[in-house]
Amino acid sequence: MRLLKLASLSAFLSAVFLPAAHATGAEQGKPQGDMGPEGVWASQCEIDRMLDYRACRVSAYRQFDDGKQQGFVALSVIPAGNDYHLFVTSNAGQVRACALRVDRQPRIETQIATFGMCMFPNFLSGRTVEQFKNGSSVLIRLNYRGGGYRDIDFPLNGFSKAYDEMHRLTQ
Repeated sequence: MRLLKLASLSAFLSAVFLPAAHATGAEQGKPQGDMGPEGVWASQCEIDRMLDYRACRVSAYRQFDDGKQQGFVALSVIPAGNDYHLFVTSNAGQVRACALRVDRQPRIETQIATFGMCMFPNFLSGRTVEQFKNGSSVLIRLNYRGGGYRDIDFPLNGFSKAYDEMHRLTQ
């Protein structure tokens, strides 16, 4: 059952964040779906028509263009049982591991990674949510298979309001 939920979540995130194969130009770098303005935290809830439950998340994305590659990195906080998980999603290659650092706090690392995504479990119980609510920015580092990494900053203004709204909608 847990594997089925993780597979469903992975498919959902891929459908929302990974760009369509036919997209061209600037569209290739932007996540699909209604993600709103870049860098702005938003909460969304949808009813899963197949499973008849409310699927909620709070998310923000950032685009990049380093001259060689253009793409995006998105952060999503998603309810999972009695806790929440933070997902870092990117269309910029195969991810090996990720790390995050809120302001000058110690970094948090994860090895839970797949093709274009990392997961930080226990977002609530691990107290990472408190860092996000009280911080001003979060630095995300994606380490890629085959070497190399990408750092990208996300502002945290608006996170607390979007998170509280999502939390209220899931109750």
